[in-house]
Amino acid sequence: MPNRIRGRAATVSLGVRRLRVAVVAPIMVRHDAISLSARDAVRSLAADPRFEVQHLGCVCDFPDIVHRPCGDIADLLLDPFYQTADAAIFHFGIHHSLFDALLAGGPPVRVVRFHNVTPMRFVAPAEMPVIERSLRQIEILRNADEIWADSPTNERDLLDRGFDPSRIRVIPLVVEDPDVATLAGKPAAPVRALYIGRIAASKGLHDLILAAARTGLPHGVLQVTIAGNTAWSDPGYLRKLHDLIASHELARVVHFVGTVDDSDRERLLHDAHILVVPSYHEGFCRPVAEGLRAGCVPLVYDAYNLPRIAGGLGRVTPTGDIGRLAVALDSLTRELPPALERPDEPLLSLDRGRTSITEFSSLALRHVAGFAFDAVSAEIRERLLRLAVNGKCQAG
Repeated sequence: MPNRIRGRAATVSLGVRRLRVAVVAPIMVRHDAISLSARDAVRSLAADPRFEVQHLGCVCDFPDIVHRPCGDIADLLLDPFYQTADAAIFHFGIHHSLFDALLAGGPPVRVVRFHNVTPMRFVAPAEMPVIERSLRQIEILRNADEIWADSPTNERDLLDRGFDPSRIRVIPLVVEDPDVATLAGKPAAPVRALYIGRIAASKGLHDLILAAARTGLPHGVLQVTIAGNTAWSDPGYLRKLHDLIASHELARVVHFVGTVDDSDRERLLHDAHILVVPSYHEGFCRPVAEGLRAGCVPLVYDAYNLPRIAGGLGRVTPTGDIGRLAVALDSLTRELPPALERPDEPLLSLDRGRTSITEFSSLALRHVAGFAFDAVSAEIRERLLRLAVNGKCQAG
């Protein structure tokens, strides 16, 4: 165990002063999962009078967050708050020089929030150089006193790389949007399937369009909506998606709405019956949890953390198997209308078995309770206090 954590942090008296924590994240912008996790870490600590917290990074879109601009490692190491902090939480998911601070001096306790890195085989050629640098930079995370993995999948990634299991903890992300709703009471027709998230080849949106084309559903029974930030998307992949919709004559079935604001995002989730994520790689997958909060049945591939976050409350199909994805989409679309008309009868074929709409709604809300702000915040604060006051990384 690094000796440095037995210094100043071990003598902190919470009755005398607050624990100073720097949350280091290169960006904190809207509609970005890593940014939202960093924002939630700041909010978690700012709500507790035992802590003083500031965000250090390049940009912050949230006016309620105390932010100090730090564009590179030099800015960070010279920042007065960082130099006097008792602890730092680094939010790592893509390469940035700020994370090289783990190789230098700094706060007595240094924690990394590990959001995983998309494997090279799932990214476009233009993205490969930064992904390669990101994968190499994972190695410096060994200098952290503790690593918080978003999911057991991300923990497994670290263990496979030979990281010390005693210094890894699984702490899920906060998911508190949209407002809670239930599947019961949604209109029985048409059945609405939704994808919402990043527009990239690794998300399998081409598979979703092809699966929609392969269903044997009568016209007008199913509507598929694809929403995501087009400004951050590969123009070539966007053209491919639009070409697929046109070539399969799906313009009246698949609706590509592109970038949406917060209110439209919430409306889309509340209107949907099925949340489809045919992704090839997910370290956590916030949209599935959001869909469950909104009363959507998840239809996902069996890649990485997707089966875990779906929790048996939807349908999991083999990754890349468009035929099986189409069968599951067809099946759910046919089952939902009668299930909605008779909500207490077990008419939905889910991975957990035959399930009623009423039971699904209850189980979904119980499942997403584990991602509630209060639950995650309590664990973050408890870990920091143990690290700082007890001077150790293992649970005491």
